This record gives sequence, C-alpha cells and structure tokens, in this order.
Amino acid sequence: MIMRPLDASGDVLPVLSSRDLLSGPEAVARLVEYRLSLLTGEWWENAGMGFSILEVMRSSRLTEDSGSMMASMITSYIRETSGVQEVEDVRFSVSGRVFSYSCSVRTEEGSASVSYDFS
Repeated sequence: MIMRPLDASGDVLPVLSSRDLLSGPEAVARLVEYRLSLLTGEWWENAGMGFSILEVMRSSRLTEDSGSMMASMITSYIRETSGVQEVEDVRFSVSGRVFSYSCSVRTEEGSASVSYDFS
C-alpha cells in the first residue's frame, strides 16, 4: 500500500519523488486515521459512508464505563481497514468530553501505532 503524506492540518502534501510517499505499516496506519476521521454524513457523494462514532457519543454520556464499549467499536472498525491483520495493545481514556484511543496495527510488513482523539 502506498499513501500520500499530509501536513499537520491534514492537507495533502506535494510529492516530488516516490520516496516521499508513505508505504508499508505507516501507510496502513495513515489509512486507519483517514477512516477514523471520516464521520458518517460528511462525504457529499455518499452520506452513509464513514464512521458512526458520533452517533454513539450523542446517544449516551461519555464515561469510563462506556469507554470499553467505544474502544471495542473502534477496534472492530479498524480491523475492517485494508492491510490491517490485527489490532493490538488497545488503550483508551476519558477526560471530560474527550475520548482518546490508541493501538498498534499489525500488517504483513510490520506494525505501526495509531492514536486518535474523539470529542
């Protein structure tokens, strides 16, 4: 898998050489982050596409107890990502209205870390 790099604000960076492209586990981790960032209803061509985590967060109060259910949902969603063989070392925390999630995704070519905050 090969992915284009992004800057800190999520804009696609120009690629002047194939060495600038992401590949291997880093590309898979970036694809996971893209998928987590695209929420249901955000893409104008297919409003049903995307991650439905906000629906879960709207329907119940965010607590440490609901955190394990949300972490399980996120982990299942990540497993559906192309190139992901396994999701390992899952960690989450709840701080106010922010749910922080991190894990390691194992691919055919190695592992990479993924972290994401939902608020």
